[in-house]
Amino acid sequence: MFDDSIIASGAVPTRQGESGPEYLLIHRAHRSDWTLPKGKVEPGEHAIAAAIREVREETGFAVVLSAPLPTQHYLVRGLPKVVFYWHATIVGGSFVPNDEVDEILWLPLSEAIEKLTYEHDADVLRAAATLVPTTPFVVLRHTQAMKRAEWQVSNDALANNDASRPLTAVGRIQAHGLASVLSAFGINTIHSSDSRRCRDTVGPFASVRTLPIALEPSLSEERHTENPRNAHERVSQLAAASDPLVLCTHRPVIPTVMQTLAEKFNINQVVDDAFDPALAPGSYVVYHRANHDLQQVVSVERHRLSD
Repeated sequence: MFDDSIIASGAVPTRQGESGPEYLLIHRAHRSDWTLPKGKVEPGEHAIAAAIREVREETGFAVVLSAPLPTQHYLVRGLPKVVFYWHATIVGGSFVPNDEVDEILWLPLSEAIEKLTYEHDADVLRAAATLVPTTPFVVLRHTQAMKRAEWQVSNDALANNDASRPLTAVGRIQAHGLASVLSAFGINTIHSSDSRRCRDTVGPFASVRTLPIALEPSLSEERHTENPRNAHERVSQLAAASDPLVLCTHRPVIPTVMQTLAEKFNINQVVDDAFDPALAPGSYVVYHRANHDLQQVVSVERHRLSD
């Protein structure tokens, strides 16, 4: 869809000031403009990871992303440009003037809109001002695994046990790529089917963040086939969790997961395919739940690793 476009990512860092929310603007001396932190997505980089990186490079701040903001489309020197944005909260760092940004300002909404150089940035800022604080719930399909037929004829001593089927080399690379994405949303709780391919999908992220993996036997393919009701009950429990979490499971289990979440979550202005269970290996859905009511979903994102 965006083959001929310049692809960029950015964020709207927000903090609580003395008189209300304040929004971070940056000044680029080489362009003499006031804008929002953003920059080009590098080859092979996910747009979510790019947003985190660009904010850090331009402002020195580490941020955690929350709900997505309106994607902007405009022309730059005659070329179409697409910029993805997320609302963000600062979790560390400090600003030091650099080659890209020589000054920053924290301003309340009206002053920030007046200060911005570009109207499309003001549109993003207005959208950010309407968001309520959210907590993510991520449903993740495990990354690419060895095919069942290949595993069954392999010489591995565990080849008769499908739960021990490993990721492929591509799947392991995909799993490492997921670590930056899950970190971007501040995920601090990991739930996974106890099958090897799911554990290994979230393993790199768990290692990077030094987080335990809570194993969920009822969400394995085998246990789900035996008793899908147990899977339904477990997902119902997880839906009420207040921590930012990821749940990694299998393609045959995801319809039960999605159906359960559809029953539990009050969808408000969310895309129709929010609960579509068709996820490719390594794909995921992020439900942004309102902090004041975790059963109310205010935004949904669906991503592939190649997005």
